[in-house]
Amino acid sequence: MLNLTFFNEQKHRGCSLVILAAALLMAPFQNAQATTSFARQTGEPCTACHMQAYGPWLTQYGQKFKLDGYVAGHANKLPDVINPLAAEVIGSVTNTQQNYDGDPYYSNSTGHSNPNNNVVTDWTAVYYTGRITDKIGSYLQLNINPQIGRSVSLAMADIRVADHATIKGNALTYGLTFNNAPTMSDFWMTTPAWMYPYTQSSVTVKPAAQPWLQALMGGANTAGATAYVMINNHLYLEVGGYTSQSQNMAQGLGVWNAGSKSSGAQGGLIDGGAPYWRMFLQHSIGPHTMMIGTYGLAAKVIPYYTNGVGTNSFVEYNADANYSYMMNDNNMLMAMVKYTHDSMKLGASQSQGWASNASNNLDSVMMMGMWTYKQTYNLSVGWNYMKGSSDMTLYNGAGAYDVTSGNNGVNPITGSANGSPNTNSFLFEADYVPFGKGTFVADPYLNLRFSVQYWAYTRFNGASTNYDGAGRNAAGNNTLYFVGNMMF
Repeated sequence: MLNLTFFNEQKHRGCSLVILAAALLMAPFQNAQATTSFARQTGEPCTACHMQAYGPWLTQYGQKFKLDGYVAGHANKLPDVINPLAAEVIGSVTNTQQNYDGDPYYSNSTGHSNPNNNVVTDWTAVYYTGRITDKIGSYLQLNINPQIGRSVSLAMADIRVADHATIKGNALTYGLTFNNAPTMSDFWMTTPAWMYPYTQSSVTVKPAAQPWLQALMGGANTAGATAYVMINNHLYLEVGGYTSQSQNMAQGLGVWNAGSKSSGAQGGLIDGGAPYWRMFLQHSIGPHTMMIGTYGLAAKVIPYYTNGVGTNSFVEYNADANYSYMMNDNNMLMAMVKYTHDSMKLGASQSQGWASNASNNLDSVMMMGMWTYKQTYNLSVGWNYMKGSSDMTLYNGAGAYDVTSGNNGVNPITGSANGSPNTNSFLFEADYVPFGKGTFVADPYLNLRFSVQYWAYTRFNGASTNYDGAGRNAAGNNTLYFVGNMMF
């Protein structure tokens, strides 16, 4: 039995809830949003916690609300039994500069994708968020994917137990979090769980490589627990660990993600536990808020869920920084940067013919700048750069691709003719959030966000032109994405 007696109240019932919820945390990862149920609980508009009225960029109040375990507020606008519930619908239209012939993104009983100009319901979500007891709160997101994945999954989960203390004049907020993704416990947008842009197209061509934490959360069915402390609202420390569930357990819970087994250059099952760490310093001076930090994860990984072939070793280090400037009541500026280094020891994959090299490295840089006006309009510009070891097998589908098909082992469109993961792209996005300020008659029962996003590639999978050896250029994957989010 997990002992939580160092917290002051709600011992036995609270522990049971946490343990039960922790057993259900192992699920595929999706990005998350603010919920109307939080606004109903606190009696505050969405802008009290979120800079952009829809989330997830948090204000100081929003950070404190999360650190305290989602329990603040007793202003429930609905009966207690249903006040924590919310729902969200996300739909989009995607145009890629060059077609991808066939039905490359999905094909199931509902239909199949088009070579271009796909209109999809990205997902529908049901949330249970807010206070469970005075010391325990939750953020639970159940995704219903009716079109592409044809699945129901516990996409995001964060169960927290939190309290406060004062030691030698230092104010501490401390707690435990049981969650289903590394960085889910964080609140900065330089971590994968909260990375901007908040939504991306699922029906466009993506680079063959990505930082390992992002790959892990996309398909490894992770679950874990961490302990955290915030000291004087300046120094944040967090340590814990994560693991993957077995295929049989995942299938039994209905959250099996086949992508963990068959696709993705870094797919696999965490063998045992993987230590996770997070530390940052933050400070505010007048209208300026600054933060600098680091986080990472290290794990032994069984490639493609294939037992008996040994393990690979992955270690990821991140350094991140954020800066925001409240120019006046209407204008806010924000800048952020993240550097990621991945070290991959791939002996197990190499022995099975799933990687050409015994070890690879991958380095990536993300930089982003934003301007927000009246917490309603947002303009963003971003740059993403990735460079790493060339590996003809790993970045061309590995064991899932038939090298005897006549393409010399190069996967058309999604592969790399020179085996390089090097990719360079620019992001431009505009967002409009009409509600969430407490001035609309439907607040806090309805919120909307409309976004238009454009990705421009100058290099893709190792080259600017003919990157796949079949004539496709990097610019052929430039993507225009229109998306609408409705939370109610």
